[in-house]
Amino acid sequence: QEYRHRFAVVYRMKQAAALLRQTQATIAEIASQVGYENQSKFATAFRDVMKIAPAEYRKQNSGD
Repeated sequence: QEYRHRFAVVYRMKQAAALLRQTQATIAEIASQVGYENQSKFATAFRDVMKIAPAEYRKQNSGD
């Protein structure tokens, strides 16, 4: 159960990472798209999985 939950979270964070790189959507919009109503819970989960905050991730991985 715990492992499956963790897998689902990691999968959603990888989806979110792709959206951060490939779209101009706000972090709140991306959080919602991957199933988080609460942006701060999303940011915490993202940081836990990716070891970086969503905004920092976008800054480091954007196309410019």
